[in-house]
Amino acid sequence: MYDYNPNFGLSESYKPAAGTEAADIVGVDGLACAWINQTSGEIVEVAVANLPADRLTELKNAFVTSSNSVPTYGDPTKVEGYFELAQGVGQAQAFAGPYWISAASASFFEPGDAQPVVVAAIAGLGQ
Repeated sequence: MYDYNPNFGLSESYKPAAGTEAADIVGVDGLACAWINQTSGEIVEVAVANLPADRLTELKNAFVTSSNSVPTYGDPTKVEGYFELAQGVGQAQAFAGPYWISAASASFFEPGDAQPVVVAAIAGLGQ
């Protein structure tokens, strides 16, 4: 996260809000964490879950109808990405191998804003 923006620090008290993708991911035994911009207070949330292929397909089908496809979150033959801006929060979704990666922040205005965070998460998963 330091490479993304050195002004972000890990939130020790973070818990995903109900109804968010991060909460859904935690609900299926995934992991979620957040970083806080030390100046503005903006939060970057990142969550990841390892899911069976049929569940990943369901999620991809849902995002393809409710979001915008993004080819820049990795090799498009290996990573399927989506982005939407809703109520001032940019929400990036990526699917790589068996993983669903979700990143959300009010500092994500377009897919490219989330790209460094999503790409780093995918690399951290060895994908």
